[in-house]
Amino acid sequence: MPSEPSATAAVAEALDALGIERLVLGVHESAFPAAAPDCGHGSPHAAGAPLLEFVRGLGFDTLQLGPGGQITDGNPSPYDGSVFARNVLRLDVLALTRADGGALLRADEIERAVAATPARGDVAEPRRARRIVTPLLELAHDRFRQLRADHAAVRAFRTFRAEARDWVELDAIYEVLAARTRCDDPARLDPAIRSLFEPGPAAAERRRLVAMNLEEPIEAAVFAQWLLDHQARALRAAAHARGLRVLGDLQIGWSVRDRFLRPQLFARGWLMGAPPSRTNPKGQPWGYALLDPDQLDDADSPARAAFLLQLRWLLRGHDGLRIDHPHGLVCPWIYAAGQPDPAAAVRAGTRAFESPDRDDAALRRWAIARVEDLDPAVERHADAWVRRLDGAQVARYARLFDVVVRTVHEHGGGDLAAEVLSTCPMPLRAVLDRAGLGRFVVTQKANPADPGDVYRTDRAGRQDWVMLGNHDTPPIFALAERWLREGRAAARAAWLAERLEPDVRARAAAAARFCASPSALCHAMLADLFLGPAGRVFVYWTDLFGASQPFNRAGIVHRDNWRQRLPCDYRAAYEARRAAGCALDLRAALALALHARGARPDLGHMLAQQVERPDRTALPR
Repeated sequence: MPSEPSATAAVAEALDALGIERLVLGVHESAFPAAAPDCGHGSPHAAGAPLLEFVRGLGFDTLQLGPGGQITDGNPSPYDGSVFARNVLRLDVLALTRADGGALLRADEIERAVAATPARGDVAEPRRARRIVTPLLELAHDRFRQLRADHAAVRAFRTFRAEARDWVELDAIYEVLAARTRCDDPARLDPAIRSLFEPGPAAAERRRLVAMNLEEPIEAAVFAQWLLDHQARALRAAAHARGLRVLGDLQIGWSVRDRFLRPQLFARGWLMGAPPSRTNPKGQPWGYALLDPDQLDDADSPARAAFLLQLRWLLRGHDGLRIDHPHGLVCPWIYAAGQPDPAAAVRAGTRAFESPDRDDAALRRWAIARVEDLDPAVERHADAWVRRLDGAQVARYARLFDVVVRTVHEHGGGDLAAEVLSTCPMPLRAVLDRAGLGRFVVTQKANPADPGDVYRTDRAGRQDWVMLGNHDTPPIFALAERWLREGRAAARAAWLAERLEPDVRARAAAAARFCASPSALCHAMLADLFLGPAGRVFVYWTDLFGASQPFNRAGIVHRDNWRQRLPCDYRAAYEARRAAGCALDLRAALALALHARGARPDLGHMLAQQVERPDRTALPR
C-alpha cells in the first residue's frame, strides 16, 4: 500500500492540480532571524540552511528577497540603499571562522563583540550592527592580508576586484572617507572631500592621489564587498540544492550616494516620485534621481551602461527579479527639484515621456507620446492619459525594460515580476504585454462589490502575481480581525463563498464559516489566490506568521519601519501560531481550493487531515 506523501509533496501535488506555477515567500534581508550570536541585523546568509529547509518544507518553491544595498544610519529603507555596494550589515561573520574562508575570525571574538553591545530586542538595529560588524571586518581584513599570495581566498579576491572595477573602487573610496569623517550624508561632507568626486579628469587625479595614501582601508572596503558577493552566490547555491529559486529586487530609486558619485547618469532639475493614485491620493515625493532621458536611446551612454551593470551584479546572486515600480523604467512621474513644498510639487508633476504639451524644452525633447495621442479630458496622471501608441513608440518606451528582459534571459531566463499595483498607464501596459508579463493583485485591497476592481482575483490574468499583501500593507490577520470587529467582513465572506463553494445552496453556510474567526477569513482569502487564473502566488512573511504589526508603513517615516524580524525560534513559533489558528497554513487553503475546483478530492481530504489545529471552520466538510 503506498505511503501518504509528505506535507511538502502534498502541497506540490495540489499546486500542480490547481495550475499554480510559482509559490513565493517574500522576506526582506533585515527581517531574517537572528543567528547565534546575533549581530543586530537580519542576514539570509547567517540564517543558513535550516531556514531554507523550513521554507521549502512548507511548500514554497521561490524565495523573494528585498534590495541588498548599503543603507545609511538615518534611513533604514532598503529601497534607498546603494545599487552597487552591498549592505555590510548582512554579512555572516560566523562564516569567517571556517577554514575555507581562511579562518579569519574566531568564534569567541565574535561572541565578545556581540556581548559588548547588548541587543535592545528581537528587531533589526542597524546602528548596533555597524558597531559590531565594522571592527570584526577590520580584524578579518588584517588577517586576510597575512595570507600567502597563492591562497585560494586571495586569488578569488583579486578576481572579484578585477570584475568589479567599474564600480567597487569608487564606492570604496567614498566609504572610507565617509567613515573617517563620520558622515554618510554627501550633502554634509567637507567641501574638500566633495571636490574629490566631481566629474572630470582633474578630480579623478586628486582622487587617485588620495587613494594612494588610503590603500589598506580601501582594500578593506573592497574586501567586505567580495565577502558579500561570495555569500550571496553561496546562498543561491544552497537554495538550489533544496529546490528553491531566489529572486532579487530591482529598486527603482538610486541612492543619495549613487547620485553623488555618478551625477553624469541623471537629469538635472527633475526628481521622480509617485503620482496621485488609489493607494496614495496625494502622491509621494520620493526624491529619486531620473536616469537622463537624453542618454536612453544610446546603448553606449553612461546611463545605459550603469543600468546594465546594476542588473548584472544583482543577478550574480539571484535567479530572477522583482521590478520595483516599473513605471519608473517606462513612464516615470517626475516633478521639479528644489521646490519648497515637495508634496505640492509632486501633485503638480507630469510624466517624463508623455508631456509634449508642456512649456519645457526638455519635456518636449523627451516626449514619446505625441499631443494627438493624449486625452486632455482626463487627469495627467490617469492611466488613460495616453490613449494610443504605435509599435515604434512602444519600443522606445520599452528601451530600459528590454534591457532587463534581455539580461535576465542571458543569466538563465529566471522569473520577472513587475510591481504594478493600482495604476497601470497605457504605455506601461503596452510594454508589459510586449514582454508577456502581468501585474500584482493585492487582494486585501479589493472591493468585492466592484466587479471591475483590479485587485479581485477573478480579474487577474495568467501572468499576474496574486497576494494577500506585501511589505507595505497591514498583515492579513490583523486586518481580518479589524474587519470582523467593525462588521465589514460579511461582503468579502459572501464573495469568497461564491468563489470557493461550488454548491450554490451551501454558500450562505460557507460565508458564515468564513466570518467565524480571523483565521477562517484569512484561509478563505488565501485559498482564493490558488483558484486562478493567475499562475503565481506570493505570500509575505508577516502574513504567513500572522504578525500583528506591518513591516513597513508605506509613505511615512516611522521608527518601527523595516525593523521587524522573524523570531529566532521561527519554526517553533510558526507551529505554535499555526496550531492556534493565528498563522497561515497552506494545506488548509489548498484543501479549500481543491474543493472549489472539484479537483483531487482524495488529495484535498488528505491535506485537511494534515492540518492539526483546533480552528478548522474554514475547511470544506
